[in-house]
Amino acid sequence: MTASDQARHASMMERFRQRVTTRAPVLFAMREAVGLGLAAVRAYKLRAGLTILGVVMGVMTVTGMSSIIAGLNRNVASTIQSMGASVVFIRPFEPGKHVSSEEWRRRKWLSQDEARLIAERCPAVKAVAPMELVPAKVIKHGSDKVQDAQVIGTTPGYETVHEAFVERGRFFSEAEAKSRAPLAVIGIDIADALFTSVDPLGKEIMVDNRRYEIVGVMERKGKILGFSRDNLLLIPLGSFESHPADFNYMVADFIPTSTEKIDDAIEQVREVLRRHRRLRFWQTDTFGIFTQDTFTDLYRRLTGGIYLVMIAISCIGLVVGGVGVMNIMLVSVTERTREIGVRKALGATKRDVRWQFLTEAMTLTGLGGTIGVLVGALVAWAVNLLSPFPAALQPTWVLIAFLSSVGVGLTFGLWPAVKAARLDPIEALRYE
Repeated sequence: MTASDQARHASMMERFRQRVTTRAPVLFAMREAVGLGLAAVRAYKLRAGLTILGVVMGVMTVTGMSSIIAGLNRNVASTIQSMGASVVFIRPFEPGKHVSSEEWRRRKWLSQDEARLIAERCPAVKAVAPMELVPAKVIKHGSDKVQDAQVIGTTPGYETVHEAFVERGRFFSEAEAKSRAPLAVIGIDIADALFTSVDPLGKEIMVDNRRYEIVGVMERKGKILGFSRDNLLLIPLGSFESHPADFNYMVADFIPTSTEKIDDAIEQVREVLRRHRRLRFWQTDTFGIFTQDTFTDLYRRLTGGIYLVMIAISCIGLVVGGVGVMNIMLVSVTERTREIGVRKALGATKRDVRWQFLTEAMTLTGLGGTIGVLVGALVAWAVNLLSPFPAALQPTWVLIAFLSSVGVGLTFGLWPAVKAARLDPIEALRYE
């Protein structure tokens, strides 16, 4: 570029600057104040960094924690949906319900007769899956073994109720379940652990010294909060008889004939259980019946508390950052007293000076908010990559966190800005 071209370019930029200054003085003043704020950050890097550290921590907390909680919400929601459409659960208690020790003793687990009555006498129930929680400890095949697997005694209705089907082989039949045949359907984790290079179908496993033949392998279900749902062994209900005589840890899940009939199905099941347990009309239920919404509501209450803690921690960080911003702006007013006097002598109004210092304060906290968002996003990415907990960046919370950081600058920069605007120009010009 020649000298004449450079001069022409400089002339055009100057005319553009004058046009912007004339037509949009507020935007020009904001640009100038932001530039002064960034210049102050470059000139006093350590002081500015320590000042905005609290803002960075607060915004990082909001961004990172909201991403982790959002990821967990999605994961839990998909897991609850994967339990099967419109599944209703029968348990001794509803999740999250607090009961006395006396009430705990009165509660009973489900019996096989009750599961049979539900299937026979509830026309709104499409299928029921009784599930006996078997206290098995070790599953073996040869020298290989699996510990801490979930062993459940159930019926073929398990597939229909939970929409969890066999991927290889087959499920045991109703006749086999009634005869308590020594058959087993295993999850993919057990298949991978015990049969790494061979087909598990037709092979035998030992469940606490009781022999079972594998007839099927369930499809993969994945993990929830780090816990595998594929470390599972399903056997016919009642086929595991080596537990103590008083052992009766059985529950049941069922589905209605249609989503519109879910309330009817729940009432029919409640009536059957109350009649079988001979409960009077004034007595409360000795069982709990609830739907997937109960799990969702319970989880939302838990994460709601985490959100409150997150907001409290971020508020502390933002307040600390705001106090630092107020301190540095008060120091800046003192250091630039003569500059303020010159600006006022040249025609700057109190509003101009006040707006300048407010914009500088918001620039500082806005810079801290930007850094906090980036660090929080990096934390969420690392958690999603390196831990079993999922994370998903939430644009809404990112925007809230950034606007909060700018709002901190506006709030805590107000007093220094007012102090600067009130300076007498003559006294300010005499300041050394």
